[in-house]
Amino acid sequence: MTSGAPRLLILGCGTFAVQTLEIAEEAGGFAPAGFINSFEAPAAGAALEGLPVFGIDTLPFGPDDALVVSGAVSNRRREAIEILMRRGYRFATLVHPTAYVSRRALLRPGVVINSGVQISIYVELDEHVIVNRAATIGHHTKIRAFATIGPGVAVAGAVDIGEGAYVGIGSVVREGSSIGAGAVVGAGAVVVAPVAAHTLVTGVPAKVARTGVDGL
Repeated sequence: MTSGAPRLLILGCGTFAVQTLEIAEEAGGFAPAGFINSFEAPAAGAALEGLPVFGIDTLPFGPDDALVVSGAVSNRRREAIEILMRRGYRFATLVHPTAYVSRRALLRPGVVINSGVQISIYVELDEHVIVNRAATIGHHTKIRAFATIGPGVAVAGAVDIGEGAYVGIGSVVREGSSIGAGAVVGAGAVVVAPVAAHTLVTGVPAKVARTGVDGL
């Protein structure tokens, strides 16, 4: 690792990757060093926001030279993260300075917290959870690895959100509810009953729209 702020590589090349760069810039303490395209080899000299874009198999920095964070909300990020984990890379946790995170909350490596988020007491966010703009997460909620919480979501207290689940923009999750692994809560839905794993629910109140999904 270089002296001073650690280098940071951002996994992804889309709009959320740029947002993740901005979170890192606003939070401080990191030296953004580029983006990782995990799906295809980038063209020679490819760049985003003035930073180089690297292929996942041609990274110029080893596991001791840079931290990584996901800048992608799709469940496709999981495959790339697991590749990098096997190679020994470590993951940063990013929190935008306008977010409120209770000192009694637990954030594990790879978590990304966007602007305006509110994280209450005894919330536990597992590895690589993403909480997007202005979402609120109530007390004693557990959000498991690789889950994504969309902008403006309101999660009440004592909710359990499964691994790789996706909770869409503006949705509401009632206190004590559960959302299974790989489930998807559609935009604006109101969850008042348990959502089974790998199920898409939509509407008010939320009802099953499809089964066999695996996040987004």
